Amino acid sequence: MPEQMKRLPTIDWSKLKILVVDDQRTAAVLLKSLLKNIGIHTTNIDMAFSYEEAIRYCQNNHYQLLLTDYHLNKALNGNELTTLLRQKKLLSSDCGILVLSGDHSREVILTTLSIEPDSFLSKPITIAGLKQKLEEICNDCAQRKPIYAALENNDIPLAIRFAKQQLSEYGHHHKIEGLLLDLLIEQKDWEQVKRLTTLLITQNPTHKISLVDARISHHEGDINTAINKLQQLVARSPLYVDAYDFLSLYQEENKQYHDALNSAKQALNYTPSVTHRVLQVAQLAANLNDSESLIKAGKVLASHLPIIDVSWVTRFAEFTAIFEQLYFAQTSHRLQRQLIQQLKGIHQLAINRLLPIQQPFLTLYGQITLARFSLANDQPLKAKRRLMVSLSAHFDAIAKLPSVILIEILPVLFHLGEAQLIFDIYQVFKQRDRIDGHSQNRLTELKKNTTSINSIRALMIDLKEAKILLEQEHIADLVTLQHYNDIISRYPLCSEAHLGRLQSLYQLNLYDQDKIKESIKAINMMPLPSALAEWRNNIFQCLLIKMTKTQHNITIDPYLRRYHSKNTVTTFIS
Repeated sequence: MPEQMKRLPTIDWSKLKILVVDDQRTAAVLLKSLLKNIGIHTTNIDMAFSYEEAIRYCQNNHYQLLLTDYHLNKALNGNELTTLLRQKKLLSSDCGILVLSGDHSREVILTTLSIEPDSFLSKPITIAGLKQKLEEICNDCAQRKPIYAALENNDIPLAIRFAKQQLSEYGHHHKIEGLLLDLLIEQKDWEQVKRLTTLLITQNPTHKISLVDARISHHEGDINTAINKLQQLVARSPLYVDAYDFLSLYQEENKQYHDALNSAKQALNYTPSVTHRVLQVAQLAANLNDSESLIKAGKVLASHLPIIDVSWVTRFAEFTAIFEQLYFAQTSHRLQRQLIQQLKGIHQLAINRLLPIQQPFLTLYGQITLARFSLANDQPLKAKRRLMVSLSAHFDAIAKLPSVILIEILPVLFHLGEAQLIFDIYQVFKQRDRIDGHSQNRLTELKKNTTSINSIRALMIDLKEAKILLEQEHIADLVTLQHYNDIISRYPLCSEAHLGRLQSLYQLNLYDQDKIKESIKAINMMPLPSALAEWRNNIFQCLLIKMTKTQHNITIDPYLRRYHSKNTVTTFIS
């Protein structure tokens, strides 16, 4: 470092554009008056009293500073709002972020720090304290601006060069030093990482530097030393939560599974709103068959779901996948039933957390999960009815469902042979250019199952050919009937195959009561997509009319009577 450091330019308070976000109007007005006393023009201060207002302001303005209260309302907090604004690129990389809160609890402070704002300020606020924080933030933003500009252009080497230049010109800066180390690690330049860390440990030691020092030991293959360094770090600084994350990962890698779970629990205890820590605890608990710890993690997740965007359902899907691992590892049906009851309780907690517009998606997702369990317990008809009932509200709006829900439906539909819904979902995925990571992984796994994929392709071809034969002048023959019987032998609950068989039997004047009853049972008492539902209604009416006339209705009539209608029967009745 040079002996004479450059001085940062003086802050021109009058030119700063600021957004204040607080659901308490009096608190926002008070903060605005404090900002005015610092020297900021009131015309440059906007106030938002809800997250929706904050989003609208950010869509139409460029702010140098965002000041947000932590507790905005019951639905979300300032952290989640900040995360959303960053994701949607409604905040520039050089926008300073200050989170304020009257809650001085460890959880609030540590959870806030996990999103890496520029600073955190506890209420009540003084002019001197606020001005000092804003000066620090503005100076930090000025120093990092060229670095983040390079990162926005995906030019990591340039960002590294700018970071080194800023440190050389302005001296030690722990945030830029930490960022530089992260960038060097991302580039896998461990030689530079080690050199810089060795220098900073003596000149400007921080928790981050100690963490990187442990990561260097791990990279060099000395996992025991890495674990020991992290244990010393958390002993010195028990609130440095990032250290617990790496400690848990290294302990798991070192087959210290119970220690890994305890470290992960400690991190989660400090920051229950951080979902990746919930999932780490859940996964380690599932691996250890520790149902109590997994259920507790699920309840934490449900109570802190990141509901401000669609990512909440992805996080819930990731947890459910871990839950299923534990569920299917149980050899006792009693324990499985107990776990399902616990999962239902977790779902109810999540329902209470979600916004009304989001709740139907969780209800649907829960029914999909239970349908999968029914399939696993050899109850395919129950699984089909559960899935169709829950999905019925979305039959005509499949494209509006989140990818994570669609991908969880597909394996059940594959098992049932519901070709039309499979095709509809496939068309949706063809049109989507962005899919979340969890859904992409599930989709990749599904595509690897070539046997299942090829069977569904063959099913679609067979159904199409059979329907063509069936519709030729409305004359069915035994070949068409056998075609549908063959499909049903492979997919015993395929709706279209059962409808085709019923129509074939009807047109052939064959009254095989066992087959008719089997087909009616496979498609009765459940919603179907509109085209199949219309087909079912028509064929049930036709069968009822003809069987009534020919007195073939003794055992089958109860299945058909509810579909009797005065409406005109469609043209295939002759």
